[in-house]
Amino acid sequence: MQIPYSSQWQQVKIALYQDRILYIYVLLTSLLVYLLARIFVDSPSVRFDPLIYIATLLQVCYVSFLVWASGFYLYLAYHKTPHPLHHFIQAIKRAGNPPHKAISFILLLLVLNLTFSSYTFIKPLIPDINPFQYDLLFYHIDQWLHFGYDPWQLTHQIFSSAIATSALNILYHLWFLLMWGAVLFFVVRRDLVRLRLQFLLTFLSSWLLIGGIGAITLSSAGPCYLHLLDPEVLYYQPLMQRLTEQSLELTQLGWFKLWALDVQNTLWQLHINQQSAIGGGISAMPSMHVSIAVLMAIAAYRHQKKLGLIMWIYAITIQIGSVHLAWHYAVDGYLSAILTACLWKGIGWIQNHFSQSH
Repeated sequence: MQIPYSSQWQQVKIALYQDRILYIYVLLTSLLVYLLARIFVDSPSVRFDPLIYIATLLQVCYVSFLVWASGFYLYLAYHKTPHPLHHFIQAIKRAGNPPHKAISFILLLLVLNLTFSSYTFIKPLIPDINPFQYDLLFYHIDQWLHFGYDPWQLTHQIFSSAIATSALNILYHLWFLLMWGAVLFFVVRRDLVRLRLQFLLTFLSSWLLIGGIGAITLSSAGPCYLHLLDPEVLYYQPLMQRLTEQSLELTQLGWFKLWALDVQNTLWQLHINQQSAIGGGISAMPSMHVSIAVLMAIAAYRHQKKLGLIMWIYAITIQIGSVHLAWHYAVDGYLSAILTACLWKGIGWIQNHFSQSH
């Protein structure tokens, strides 16, 4: 039975009202970033583009659909479900029916895109607002926390082979797809009312407070760039040399080279050319990889404990990989984890306070 258009529109309005906090938060923060861009930025190569992630969003949604479709069809085949193609087609139809689900889903994704655009705009500007100045401090804190050792020396002692480094490299890059998968999951799962709002608000706040304000305040480039910032500081040259040798060893074995090295070089070229691009900008402290990995672990554990344990193992792997691959100082991840947990708790407290007052 077809739902009347008036009823569908009413359902869309209800969905918009339920997500009003998210819309207000994103629109206000995006407006603030836009105003700052108009006031402080006069470089034509760096501009605030609110639509920069649209193509990426479409690609991620497409890949997510393919992953879901493949997994669902394999599930039907494994359970020997009669007429699996029929069930598969019906599941696809249910995803877009009633239409208000699809409409509210698209609208919320478009608005969330503004936060990523804001972060992409802010990140390349970090050294202009507050020049990189804390790398040596974080290096010494790392040594103090790890009893005089460089943390990367410990990780390379444990994960000593090129294959182990490659595995960490793959898992580190997998973070992007898992992050988008988590966002899509919580955008869709409106039945998880409280957990959904807590995750999405913490997610958005992490990017702008930890990755924005935190990164500007604690401006640092990271181990892989320290020798480029100051040619006389060679603390991490042995690590970079080791990674280069392992990458060469992997290609000689007919395997993938270490993508991290190419990405690091690309980001440096964007930095020195003062160009803005998706994923561009250099910032070590705090680590957004660790922040979002910890957030996914907290939310997953709240939703399903077994999945949560897996995601906590993954978050620890991201922390190890960030040091092992020369992206971050260990303290970058430690602080990110603490700040993310504080944001989660703080937003949860606000939710409790408002639910009790109403």
